[in-house]
Amino acid sequence: MKKLLVVLALGSFVACNTGTSTENKVDSTVDARKDQIDSSAEARKDKIDSSADAKKDMLDSSKKMMSDTSKKKSNKKH
Repeated sequence: MKKLLVVLALGSFVACNTGTSTENKVDSTVDARKDQIDSSAEARKDKIDSSADAKKDMLDSSKKMMSDTSKKKSNKKH
């Protein structure tokens, strides 16, 4: 009976320990997902930055137009 127990214990040990590690697979999957998230976040950041730049340019041009308009009005008064 002890021999049977030892054989079963060794068999289960060998069956569970196939020599391949799933740790590398998990790490590479996590790294790939992290890279995907990083690139997505970078793309969103770029979109926000370009939108903010466009709004800033629009405000700057509006401010310049208002300044030009007020200069023209003050020149006409003289």
